[in-house]
Amino acid sequence: MKMHDTHPPMKERFPMKTLVRRSAAGLAASALVAGAFAALPPAANAAVPPEKAGKVAAWGSSAESIAIPASLDGKTVTEVAAGNNVNLAVAGGTVTAWGVLGQAPLLVPEDLSDVVDVAVGTSNAAALKSDGSIVAWGADLSGINTVPAEATPAKFVEVGGTLAFSVRTDGTVKSWGSGAATPSNAIPDGLADVTQVAAGSIHQLALKSDGHVVGWGNPALPAAYTIPDALQGHVTHIAAGNLNSALLTDDGKVTVLGTLAAAPQPAGLADETVVDVDVTSSVVALTASGKVYSWGGAAALNEVPASLDGAPVSAIAAGTAHNVALVTTLHAVADPTISGTAKVGQTLTAAPGTFSLDPAVETQWLANGAPIAGATGTTLALTTAHVGKRISVSQTATKGADSVTATSAQTAAVVPATVSSRLTASAATVRYGTAPQVRVNLAPRNATGSVEVRKGSVLLGRASVSAGRATVVLSRTALGPGHHLLSVRYIGDATTTPSTFALRLNVAKANANVSAKVKTKRIVAKKTKAKIAVTVRATGVRAVGTVVVYQGKKKVGTARLKSNGTAVVTLKKLTKAGKTKLTIRYLGSSTVNKATKTLKITIRKR
Repeated sequence: MKMHDTHPPMKERFPMKTLVRRSAAGLAASALVAGAFAALPPAANAAVPPEKAGKVAAWGSSAESIAIPASLDGKTVTEVAAGNNVNLAVAGGTVTAWGVLGQAPLLVPEDLSDVVDVAVGTSNAAALKSDGSIVAWGADLSGINTVPAEATPAKFVEVGGTLAFSVRTDGTVKSWGSGAATPSNAIPDGLADVTQVAAGSIHQLALKSDGHVVGWGNPALPAAYTIPDALQGHVTHIAAGNLNSALLTDDGKVTVLGTLAAAPQPAGLADETVVDVDVTSSVVALTASGKVYSWGGAAALNEVPASLDGAPVSAIAAGTAHNVALVTTLHAVADPTISGTAKVGQTLTAAPGTFSLDPAVETQWLANGAPIAGATGTTLALTTAHVGKRISVSQTATKGADSVTATSAQTAAVVPATVSSRLTASAATVRYGTAPQVRVNLAPRNATGSVEVRKGSVLLGRASVSAGRATVVLSRTALGPGHHLLSVRYIGDATTTPSTFALRLNVAKANANVSAKVKTKRIVAKKTKAKIAVTVRATGVRAVGTVVVYQGKKKVGTARLKSNGTAVVTLKKLTKAGKTKLTIRYLGSSTVNKATKTLKITIRKR
């Protein structure tokens, strides 16, 4: 990109670097199909697919930049950006930076996370997060660190010397930084439908979704950004470097513009299909067969390490004094999962995990983390030996000398198999005031838990089961006199299913007992109103209602029982002297039967 209005000395022109873009397989599958531009994935996430992630390799003359930091050991890198003697790598959404000490882009913010795209330039870097926001850091003088709100939400980010770009989710482009004020850096009017921007030392390129490229920059050196008409509509990827550009077209070929245009391409590249390209001080290309080529730069850049020959390279990036490659390593992309119910008699099924590099995979079922002998298939039939244990499945992938193991989450503890229960119940007829007893028989006899008795939704009683039996004692007054349809239910346990029995229970009225005595000492015919003390008792309940006293068929007195079941009946004046018999009748109630008592009294003449 152009950092100043005048052409700067060559030693000061450090282009920003484009990023790892797509996996070789992914790009080859889309770019080689006629009319593939509409189907190309947007450049919003420059990371390779998870199955193409791996480790970083580097070569060149910058010792600090090609020495991979130990902090990346064991991490699966999804993206690398190469800049001016500095690199950025994304693994697990976090960024690792390394290179020559003193480079401002090395100062990655400590809390940076959820990163999906990174870019690094001369003295600044930027990261695109999964939510479309952008975080920038590095030299303050460039103005890049202050990201304008209009730059987001973004799907792609790019950084140059004093200029940064975002491709917003609507396909428009926003630039910022001190270099944005330079007229030749102004974004062309009407630029839209953009998927990628590349910033070089004096120029910029924008790739549109239809395969057309728009270039702009220092008018003194238009060769780096003037796109041949024959390529328009066929470009699948762009890169911009130090006074040069590289274009990848849908035929898998690379066209170089600017200072490196005349550099001869390697002879072996003629028969290859290129799927990724980058350029700064040299051109680096990745082919569909996984080969890496570098040309146009110093010998240290052009000599691709022998270790990359035949390696599963998934992406490349070019820096000023070094180049980098992302080499797919054997790793788990997704852990296996288990479906099914953790219960004896059930079968669990393992959905296989996924791994990079198409390795050989072996399966092993585990109980509480320990291997289950002979359990190496995709299913596991659960037996009593597994009761109480948590089941998982591990898969070990092997490719050559490398192996990696992925393990599923554990199931819940395995429970015993369930059996059906069978319930019967009986209850004798009782009188109101006597507690009904529901006797329950349950099979199997080893079932545990409890049984409950309900009338409708009302719970009347509950009891625990022991040896297949239970007795549920109901309240003395839970059911009024009459015929009742009850539901007796065994609620089940971990191994036994619930069951229900319909029970008819008859409740009769309580029987009453009447006692009486004369309270008046001397009863004189036609003069005395005698008083009779009456007590009515019923088993388990209080008697309520009315008592009536008869002399023969003649009613001679009546009274209401008190709450304690007693009453004093004041009789009418009795007319005939002599001995007579009184009949005391309790008239009963809704819950207590009628009852009668006779009482002999003597009536005097005077």
